[in-house]
Amino acid sequence: MHYNNSRPTEECPLTKSRNYKHKLSMYCGDGLKFIISCFTILTISITTTLILQILYAEETPQDKAIVHGAVATDYANCSQIGTKILRKGGNAIDAAVAATICMTVVAPHKTGLGGGGYVMIYNHKERTKPFIIDFATNTIEGAFEQSGIRVPAVLKGLEYAHNLKGKLPWSEIVKPSVTLAKEGFVVSKELASDISKHVSYETLYGHLSAGDILKLQDLSYMLSAVAQHSSEVLYNGTFSQKLFHEKDEFPELLQQLSNYKPLLYPARKSSFHKYAIYYPPHMILLESMIASLEKLNISTENASTIDAQIRLAEALIHSTSIPLQLRQNAEEERYTGVTAMDWEDLYVCIITGLSSPFGFGYMSNTGFLLDKSDTNSSLSMLTPIIFHNNKALCGLRGVFGTDDPLIIGQLIYSIIVRELNVSEAIEYPRYYFLSDGLAVESDQKHSVNILLRNQLNLMVPALHVDTDLISKSVNAIIKRKDLMSSHSDSRGGGLSSRY
Repeated sequence: MHYNNSRPTEECPLTKSRNYKHKLSMYCGDGLKFIISCFTILTISITTTLILQILYAEETPQDKAIVHGAVATDYANCSQIGTKILRKGGNAIDAAVAATICMTVVAPHKTGLGGGGYVMIYNHKERTKPFIIDFATNTIEGAFEQSGIRVPAVLKGLEYAHNLKGKLPWSEIVKPSVTLAKEGFVVSKELASDISKHVSYETLYGHLSAGDILKLQDLSYMLSAVAQHSSEVLYNGTFSQKLFHEKDEFPELLQQLSNYKPLLYPARKSSFHKYAIYYPPHMILLESMIASLEKLNISTENASTIDAQIRLAEALIHSTSIPLQLRQNAEEERYTGVTAMDWEDLYVCIITGLSSPFGFGYMSNTGFLLDKSDTNSSLSMLTPIIFHNNKALCGLRGVFGTDDPLIIGQLIYSIIVRELNVSEAIEYPRYYFLSDGLAVESDQKHSVNILLRNQLNLMVPALHVDTDLISKSVNAIIKRKDLMSSHSDSRGGGLSSRY
């Protein structure tokens, strides 16, 4: 982080005077004492003024330009949209919300306005407990449950977060994505690959190759209206009736849509060494996993050895008991995580997703895909994570999100115990749950050590080693003292942005 070290100076050249009638000594009898007194008073005045200006003066754009912020997503344009929002004077919430709306435009295979998710927000400067905005659960009941459609909750959840703590006008947050949808965006390799896997997906967007430009005019019209008039145009306005097929329960669907509200509650906390780790309360299984990590008592010096990593794997696998149904859901679900930090030490993680690639597979007249939903598909494995040193205010702290507790455990271990930098920790080869065993990375860039892989095979016999695994991307930002580092996972194809 670069700071402006220049301090205000005052030019007071001493010049000779031809008139010596008035001498310094005439004022207080001692010229040297008078000079010292004047400089003391001047120093105190300048120092007091600077302190008051730092504490109470409003920051100008020039002030903010020398302070860093960061946004990490699965798509470079979305990360850049986030940091542009920071440059305009927005905070981390504004940036994360803008970047997430962008992701719903450019990555319809793994997130969208028809899906759900969570926001976690933490103010490190105030040390207030992080809170969760939940727009994933409580979305499958009544007419929606009968129709097999998820309440399209993402826009409502994002606007709720912005209304709570955002700084910039809502229109400024949405407009970049309106432009992206209208003028087109570059199709990612991942999106093109997912579309090519099913003929039905090509009917939604046509045949696409990586690098093509995709325009979404209907979505741009809807987002433009949202930017001008708030999300109510979708939930209780001109666009709400365009969401669904004509069905007998159509009035009930509109009423439930109009009444939908996200949930707000405090995050759950676990302790690991001298760190506080926060996560959504429904992920209570993380408590036992973190406790198991605590008991390992592995030093930083030995933490990177294969023996230590085998002990870690045993602890994670034996302490993380996930019901088969949840494993199957997590295997089918898709998600994307957006993280942001700003100059005020405000940390935000937004993780959103769909119950399956491209959701329900039905393109509404509003320009986005609806998501399918039933009692077994609640997106409940989506997990934002925020951690910080309990004892040192300027100690290590960070934010990331994923949908697999094994990945959470590996990242916490890599960042806190092994003390890897954020890029090394994110790119380190991983293993995670599938419905019938473990998936172990083994491709050209991410390949789990053969000794560890053999031990994993003894722990969980149904072991999958595949170079074409489901991509589980993790985007993270960490901070040590005043140094902020961000990284977008190469598995997701994104690029973090900071200034």
